Amino acid sequence: MSTAECHAEQSPSLLERTLKRLLGTRGLTSRGLMSPSALDVHELIEQGLSSEDVIRFVESVELLHDRKLVSQVIGMSERTLYRRIKEPLPLSAEQSGRAWRFAELLTRAEDVLGDSDEAQRWMLTPAMALEGRRPIDLISTQVGHALVDDLLTRMDYGVYS
Repeated sequence: MSTAECHAEQSPSLLERTLKRLLGTRGLTSRGLMSPSALDVHELIEQGLSSEDVIRFVESVELLHDRKLVSQVIGMSERTLYRRIKEPLPLSAEQSGRAWRFAELLTRAEDVLGDSDEAQRWMLTPAMALEGRRPIDLISTQVGHALVDDLLTRMDYGVYS
């Protein structure tokens, strides 16, 4: 096995990096998710992500400092989300799924564009391949998420049309 293949096997997967982004390292270890599977993530989303983890995630993403975008991305107003500090209930499966899809796309965009700031800028920029729509505006539905994900894949392979 070549050195590059060894390194590729050791680098964290998109699933692992997305989960770490949402839960942090502490959250991964406390849940025993150091080598998570897609089924582990499904169960976590189904149970509902903790509001504390989502608040920490929202605060770590510059573009989510816009209150309207938090509501659009997660399906919950920022005010309601922050009320959960006093009453820490988990998010619903729908809200958790939306937070997951956004975190996953943002992680992929960073991979494709090479930088967190550039990925966040890209999410807010109308794209010709999306008929002039911004990626952030499409991710609230599964179909929109698939369109943005497909565009990232095409960009990664150099196919923009």
